[in-house]
Amino acid sequence: MRSISINTTQNVAIDYELAGLLERILAFLLDTIIVGTYFVLISWLWVAAGGSSSEMIFILTVFFIFPVFIGYHFFCEAMWNGQSIGKKALGIKVVKCNGQQMDISDYGKRWMFRLVDIMLSGGSVAILTIMSNDYNQRLGDIVGDTCVIKTSPRNQMSIQDVLKIKTQKDYEPQYEGVVKFTEEDMLLLKNTLDRAKTNPNRHYKKLLIELTEKICKELDIQKAPKKRTQFLKTILNDYIVLTR
Repeated sequence: MRSISINTTQNVAIDYELAGLLERILAFLLDTIIVGTYFVLISWLWVAAGGSSSEMIFILTVFFIFPVFIGYHFFCEAMWNGQSIGKKALGIKVVKCNGQQMDISDYGKRWMFRLVDIMLSGGSVAILTIMSNDYNQRLGDIVGDTCVIKTSPRNQMSIQDVLKIKTQKDYEPQYEGVVKFTEEDMLLLKNTLDRAKTNPNRHYKKLLIELTEKICKELDIQKAPKKRTQFLKTILNDYIVLTR
């Protein structure tokens, strides 16, 4: 499955699996059913209320049907952090490919290209571009630099996973000051170590250096150890032993 690495606000990259064509189609169909049900309900209520004149039909179309038909996806995604009802049900969402926070213009770009991607082409343009693109993007995604991901991180550890790490028998902690850190700090450290091992590139080497320097500063360690990876593993192990 295709995936994308997105930086968090702590500058740590997390892998997310890209939403596949099937998930996106199912989410679209669910949204279409919801919008269609809304149209049927509104029309039924309007007829039941005696709204049968041409003027009333015009009002119904302009104020109740057309805005929802055109703007459903735009307003849902803008209000619900990249998710429509269908996307939420399928566990997928729209995000910026570079990890930055999406703004109203990003949602607007995706929305404008729905006319070409889906409405005028019956979805064929969207399907072709998604299948041929490395990030499973349709035209609106390419223009807005967005992609659709599964909301659960791929290979992302939880704090329970960290606390299940077995320590050595008769292990003696070296840095008792680690108790000042939080579980979230250690989770970030563990995920960074795992990502650095999987992707030994310059970005993660730099990140390990920064983490080492920050931890040394917090623990009043004057000189940062040269073996940074081993030092960080020791910090993690010390934390687990001292906080259990």
